[in-house]
Amino acid sequence: MTTTPTKFQATIPAAVAVPPVDPMQQAEARLSLLRHYFEIDFTLLDVSSGDIMRQAADTAKCDWDSRWELCRQVARRGRPEFIDDDDLLLMLAVPLPEGDASARVAVGAFISRPVQQESDVAGAARLLNLPPREALRWATRQVPRRASALLRLAEITVEKLTADARVTALEEEVDSIAAHLAATYEEISLLHRLAQNLKISRSDRELGQLALEWLSAVVPAEGFALRLKLNTSSESPEDEQPLGGELLTYGECPLTKDQIDAVIEGLGPEVETRPIVLNPPAIDDQPFSTPRVRQLIAAPLIEGDDHTFGWLLVLNHADDAEFGTVEASLVASVAAILGIHCGNTDLYQQRADLLSGVVRALTSAIDAKDPYTCGHSDRVARISVRLAKHLGCDAETLNTIYLSGLLHDIGKIGIDDSVLRKPGKLTAAEFEHIKLHPELGDKILRDLKQLGQVLPVVRHHHEAYDGSGYPDRLAGESIPFFARIVGVADAFDAMSSDRPYRPGMPDEKLDAILRDGAGKQWDAQVIDAFFAIRDQIRQLSEQERAELNVQVPHFS
Repeated sequence: MTTTPTKFQATIPAAVAVPPVDPMQQAEARLSLLRHYFEIDFTLLDVSSGDIMRQAADTAKCDWDSRWELCRQVARRGRPEFIDDDDLLLMLAVPLPEGDASARVAVGAFISRPVQQESDVAGAARLLNLPPREALRWATRQVPRRASALLRLAEITVEKLTADARVTALEEEVDSIAAHLAATYEEISLLHRLAQNLKISRSDRELGQLALEWLSAVVPAEGFALRLKLNTSSESPEDEQPLGGELLTYGECPLTKDQIDAVIEGLGPEVETRPIVLNPPAIDDQPFSTPRVRQLIAAPLIEGDDHTFGWLLVLNHADDAEFGTVEASLVASVAAILGIHCGNTDLYQQRADLLSGVVRALTSAIDAKDPYTCGHSDRVARISVRLAKHLGCDAETLNTIYLSGLLHDIGKIGIDDSVLRKPGKLTAAEFEHIKLHPELGDKILRDLKQLGQVLPVVRHHHEAYDGSGYPDRLAGESIPFFARIVGVADAFDAMSSDRPYRPGMPDEKLDAILRDGAGKQWDAQVIDAFFAIRDQIRQLSEQERAELNVQVPHFS
């Protein structure tokens, strides 16, 4: 195949064989991750062979023969479980995913409460096969853990390991595709460049447009088209064409979107699963036959066996020759990479929807706990966003502030109903109790890694600028900026809203309190922003509750 040299050839090395991953090194890396998260050593078991691959000192004398079947069930189900629980000892088994299955299980021993004497560890000593004195020494070195917290952390760890395994598998697949297409240096350059741009921050449209441009430097064709179907990652939901989605082109594409849809339909179900090459005279017998299309390659963007995200088309050979297997293989490989990316962005959107559901559930739990303040969290979130916009915050920051406002009072789930719903003035003891909700909220959300940026607001939205607030008596700039914004929004909505024991505060009195508290209770910069957009905030506070729309944070 004759090709034109491209400007990026010199920077891309030829494809090389990717060394196989050492299973033991991979297992050691996963054990290291577990050790980092749980701060203990785990025993590593190969449930398929019945081998103990690595023995932790804590469980060196355990009777594993009685536990193999339990560990096999944990591996088969693919989720962490307790395989021993005697009210003190918690034996946690964590499956280590490998592709689509788990052949290895890591087991760690924990205690659920403090111990002081040998009688406290009698059951644990029996299960660990240790003398009581040795079991007591072991237990006194341990930090007591709650079973629910251990299980939640283990589930999050398995999710991370599963995601890492998926990423590794996708990277290996991309490398394999590149290795098989080493026939020409230009082809490897193209695939390598696409692989380097496989990241969630690139939309399907952006990466697709780059692929068409780069493909044009390698494949001798007049026109290139990418027909994207409407799916969860589509950027054009308003499109009402039969396939939805959109059409991207590069070069001289002789067909409109409707005509390309007719071509795809005319190619039949085969084009859903494999590339199709049509040259004269075969192309002249197709139902979509047109003089504007002399040669054609069409390849599906697929992930797995049953999900097609669109089609990549190459139209009309530049030399009016036939397209061959080399060009078809390259186009199919580029389509496969784009399909993987579409699948990743689709999965990413599903994670975003899951997080949105979690936040919705938590917000509804707050409202159900305290019906007198129903809608308070949503109003605080929207007012906080409006303040942050006026203060010049970017879109990513606005999303974090919105989430923070929704969840700032989540700790009230742990406050006694009798205190939270009391219609009259709180006693000093009751007020001290309700002041615990920022710390409780911090504890509730701490294990949700995607909400890490929300935690400072949940914990510190009741800090005062002069240091008189709670729970940590932070002052001035040491109070997180997001918390200072949400603190003003929270105070405004609390004072302006009706309560069973008092009506909402008049605007004049409320404004006077806020102005007097600038630089004392609240950040003066945020108070200035509040009064700059006072009318907008008043309108927001009177609106009906809006539909929740949040985004999952992305960690590269």
